[in-house]
Amino acid sequence: MKRPIFLFIIVAVLLTPSLLLPLTLVRVGYIDLDLIIRTYTTKYLETEISVRSEYITTLQQQYSSGYFDLTEGKRYDLQLSIDDQREVLDMLHYNLFLWENSGELKDDIVYQILQLNIMEAIQKTSQLEGFSLILDNTGNFIYGSEDVNLTDKVLFRLDEKLLDIQNSEPKAPLSLELEEDEALDATLSAPSTIEDTND
Repeated sequence: MKRPIFLFIIVAVLLTPSLLLPLTLVRVGYIDLDLIIRTYTTKYLETEISVRSEYITTLQQQYSSGYFDLTEGKRYDLQLSIDDQREVLDMLHYNLFLWENSGELKDDIVYQILQLNIMEAIQKTSQLEGFSLILDNTGNFIYGSEDVNLTDKVLFRLDEKLLDIQNSEPKAPLSLELEEDEALDATLSAPSTIEDTND
């Protein structure tokens, strides 16, 4: 008789905390941040260069074909816009050259845009996939199953961002894009930072 009561008491003691405290499940995923940074930085710079080159060509055609039809003020504004876009394009070419040869970026605004885009993609992916914690596999990471590897999904989100760049008019100076991205980032719940892993 004492044994069943004793077992009942032990079971009751063991189950009481789980009944009183809500159970929180933490879903953990991981990413290869080095791969994401290397891949997205190259794609971002190449996309910006391509879009801006095409945009400059369009502006130059507008300037040439409508030279006599445009007022002096419009011609000046168009030439100023072309010059601004060329300046940004030169900076992007320089950063792509440095990135491909040394893995470095010299322009803080480009670095901030990349950082913001990557963090936004990681946060959006983790929220959509239901992950509470995302780890980077470049640190003290022992093992992770491929079903919790979110690297490809984060890269997909970043490719969506590149499509947005391709479908919008390039801004000059580049800091205008950063301001637009920061306004978007303000809607995310927990802003974070990433470290430069290309040292």
